[in-house]
Amino acid sequence: MFLRTSRPLGTALDCDDKDACTDDGCEASTGCVCVCSGPCALPTHTRTESLDFYQPTGRFPPRGATMRPAPMSLLSFLLVTLLSTGGCGTGGGDETGLPDSSVVPDGAGEALADDAIDGDIAVAPDGRIEPLPDVTRGGDPDAGPGPDGFEKPEMLSTPDAPVGPDVQETASPAEELVEEVAAELPPAGPMDPGEAGSMGVSSAAFDLQVGEGWGATKLPLSIRLPVPAGAYPVVVFHHGFQLSPSDYLSYGAHLASWGYVVVMPKMPSGTFGFGAPTHVELKDYLAAVIDWVEDDSAKGAGGVLQGKANPALLGLAGHSMGGKISLLLATEDKRPLAVFALDPVDAAGGPLPVSPADYPSVTPELMGKILVPIGLVGETLNGTCTGFMCQPCAPEADNFHQYFLHAAGPALEIEILGAGHMSFLDNPSCGLVCSVCPAGTDDTAVTRKLSRRYMTAFFNVRLKKHAEYAPFLTGADMDQDVAAGLVSTSEKNGF
Repeated sequence: MFLRTSRPLGTALDCDDKDACTDDGCEASTGCVCVCSGPCALPTHTRTESLDFYQPTGRFPPRGATMRPAPMSLLSFLLVTLLSTGGCGTGGGDETGLPDSSVVPDGAGEALADDAIDGDIAVAPDGRIEPLPDVTRGGDPDAGPGPDGFEKPEMLSTPDAPVGPDVQETASPAEELVEEVAAELPPAGPMDPGEAGSMGVSSAAFDLQVGEGWGATKLPLSIRLPVPAGAYPVVVFHHGFQLSPSDYLSYGAHLASWGYVVVMPKMPSGTFGFGAPTHVELKDYLAAVIDWVEDDSAKGAGGVLQGKANPALLGLAGHSMGGKISLLLATEDKRPLAVFALDPVDAAGGPLPVSPADYPSVTPELMGKILVPIGLVGETLNGTCTGFMCQPCAPEADNFHQYFLHAAGPALEIEILGAGHMSFLDNPSCGLVCSVCPAGTDDTAVTRKLSRRYMTAFFNVRLKKHAEYAPFLTGADMDQDVAAGLVSTSEKNGF
């Protein structure tokens, strides 16, 4: 017989007055247990504690998610049935062996116990309520977890139950139903990298001076850091033409919540492009930012990044021109281990002719020098345009697909269907600059979420070596996005 009272769990009951057991066949004990030596009925006057259960909803919470209380589920109800049938027969319940309202009161399961594991509990022989062991998938079905990865519920019996080689324990119908329900639940998988990660995020800023004297250039750095501090991989994000880090803050915060230090430099832009640095100069500025990351992270530097960043695990990212500059640097700098570009454009940007020496084309000319993995997300809506002085924002001859076609190393391309060139910004209606590019037919919030999902999964796999996120790039999770009509995708060179 299993009793629960209003006292704290584990408190011994004073059963001398026989209040805990109502039939002559039961003898009182302590620890909330009555040992049965004959027919026994549960008391109806004892107030009971509520039990707390996690209710399956067809998919386990993502990894890292907080377990929350839920009403009693079918699995929980069956577990209570199992507990009630393992003791004093059907006493206190109906012919099915289910306990009466004195054992499972209304509202059971409304608060999750702090010491429960996933809301599942077991009853020890001495009456204590204990959490079940952690679930381990796989193993011998006759010992430990079943083939579906779930722990089999323990057979409960009275202390006087006979045991020995001639006695075989058989699963009750309740146990079998519990196992059947558990077997139908899908296995837990990695958390969707399109959702915010589990870490806190803090902000920092630094003004980096490149060069000396009158020729020095100041590069304001916007930095996002995971909380708590640790030696995290670093992603340097380069903004697009005539834009700034403030147009991409959601990307920095998102990556930081997944355990990345994100450094977003504000590059000089001139006035409507006039007086702006060349692409070669921007490439050198980006290299200077990486130099600063290495120096500031060094032990004893006392800098913004000391003890918080691991510059040996470095990735580059960028949008539009920023994607091109990131790829351009990767042709000669071996420090970046991976590059992720959002709708990169190989063109110089602007209608005026420029010097190839100052604005070198990366694709196809230099793609053979990039051997690290690259991820390319883009769109084709802004590949062409018509009208006087028309210049497409992402010309077909210079867009993300051209980088993919000529990639020499592992490469992935993802086209977000219906997106425009500015759909990737936090605010696609950013003003004059954004108005130059026609808006897409997409839901820009979905486009940004997909972009953050693929970027995070890419760096999780390439910088952190977390292969479980590969399906979001080339497996079942990506297949779902394709089937939903959100994207089309290709990979090559062993990506």
